[in-house]
Amino acid sequence: MEKGLKISLLALLLIAGSSFADCYRADQDSGRLEFEGVADGSGFTGSFGEFEVSLCMDESLADAEIRVTVKTGSADTGNRLRDGELHGKNLFAVDAFPESTWTSASIEADGDGFVAEGDLTLRDITKNQPVKLQLDGNVLTGSANILRLDWGVGQGDDFEDPDFVRNRVDLSFELTLEPAAE
Repeated sequence: MEKGLKISLLALLLIAGSSFADCYRADQDSGRLEFEGVADGSGFTGSFGEFEVSLCMDESLADAEIRVTVKTGSADTGNRLRDGELHGKNLFAVDAFPESTWTSASIEADGDGFVAEGDLTLRDITKNQPVKLQLDGNVLTGSANILRLDWGVGQGDDFEDPDFVRNRVDLSFELTLEPAAE
């Protein structure tokens, strides 16, 4: 009888651990992940060419779990010199930190959309980073204002100076979610 009880408890734990009804995915082939910044008084835009998003939820985005992985070396602003600096040791340091991740911790309704609190790990520093989200059918859009210096993105005199490179980087995305393969 004790063995049967242990098996029943294990089965119950496995069922509880897979409580999400629907899981989805997105990447660079089904969406865009873009950023805007200011350097030396001039605005610039860029995008990440390699990223993966997984989202699992039951009935609403409020009960979702989201994980995003970005290849930092895929950042592209269309300017070879700026991209070299962006990938280099003073900013993303892609040789040492090739990936950045964001994982949701909680998601709350906010007006027409949601605000997701989550952990952003960049350059081996993990801190809370809120992200605004909206879900329309299978299209997930959103934005975040990231203070790059909080994650050490900006080493050396020029890059640590927020008057030379603005501290706030504006991130935006639009993703078409596809059912995740089982």
